[in-house]
This record gives sequence, C-alpha cells and structure tokens, in this order.
Amino acid sequence: MAEKPLEIEQTGDSRVKRKKEYKKRETKGWIISMALAVVIALSLRFFVFEFIRVEGQSMEPTLINNEYVFMQKVLYYFDSPKYGDIVICSFPNRTETFVKRVVGVEGDVIRITNGTLYINDVANYEHYDKAVGIDHDMAELTVAQDSVFVMGDNRNHSMDSSNSGVGVLSEDMIHGRAEFVLWPLNMVHGLK
Repeated sequence: MAEKPLEIEQTGDSRVKRKKEYKKRETKGWIISMALAVVIALSLRFFVFEFIRVEGQSMEPTLINNEYVFMQKVLYYFDSPKYGDIVICSFPNRTETFVKRVVGVEGDVIRITNGTLYINDVANYEHYDKAVGIDHDMAELTVAQDSVFVMGDNRNHSMDSSNSGVGVLSEDMIHGRAEFVLWPLNMVHGLK
C-alpha cells in the first residue's frame, strides 16, 4: 500500500514538470515572436516606407502644414528621381528632412531670371507652382551627374535648391518619394 501514494506523487511531479516546461516554451515562443515582430517593423521602417509629417508652407497648395504623407523608399534603390516627383530629402549641413519637388535632373541647365524659373532655356510654369513670380534670381547652373534640383511648390516660402546654402542635391540625399497624403483622413489623396 505504501507504493501507490508514491506513484501518485511521482505522477503529480511529472505533471508539474510538464506544465513548467510548457510555460517555459510558451514564454520563449512569445519572446521570439515579439523580437521578430520588432525586427520586421524596424526593417520596414528603415528600408521600405515611412510616414512623414509636413512642416511649414513650402509645399502649399499640394501639401499643407501638419499633413502626414506615406513615403516609399524602395523605388530609388533601383531608379533615379524624375521630374515632378515629390521627395523627402536632406540638405547639406542640416539634420532635419524636407519635402520638395524635383524640377531638374542630371544635365539640366537651370536659372531664375526676373522671377521666372527656366529649365534648359524654357520658362517653367507648372500647375502646382503657387508663386506668380519667384522673388529672387539665381545664376545659371547645370545639374551634376546623379543629382537633382528641388523646389517647394510655394516657391517664395521655400528653402530649396535655388538657395545658395542648399544648391543641387546628390541622389543619396533623397530618402524616398511621397506617394499619398494619409492624414487627416478627410484629405487622403495621391500625389503627383
């Protein structure tokens, strides 16, 4: 008779051990799943897309202060920015990012004379240009290889490539292309 309680005790110990092992495996599984989720989220954020808040009025009327845009980064791993692309970029000696439009690409000759932007000696009047005339002139320059010339749509209220402190940007200063406004919800629309 003394043997039976001993068997029950061993069986109970075995269940407790199995429960502990199960909880350990479950906890380990949760930790691995959470770590994997963080790695995937960070990878997507750094290499695929990002949400960018528009600050200021330099892109009005296309983009308004405090709107959020969806920026995709993958395109420029394989291709160069094109005319009209709205890009997120960095400027020399600045830490923040900026939202601007590509108005000149490699080989283009650009100048601003008497308030008019000229690209390859053709006056540039785009539907997204808010300014009736640009309030400053800029000497002629040629966009270097693997570089772009960017401007804000609200050209008289934009720090951009037409300013001497910025100038032409190398393509490695372009972080991605803004695809659409995603916030506020009543303003969701594609960009081009």
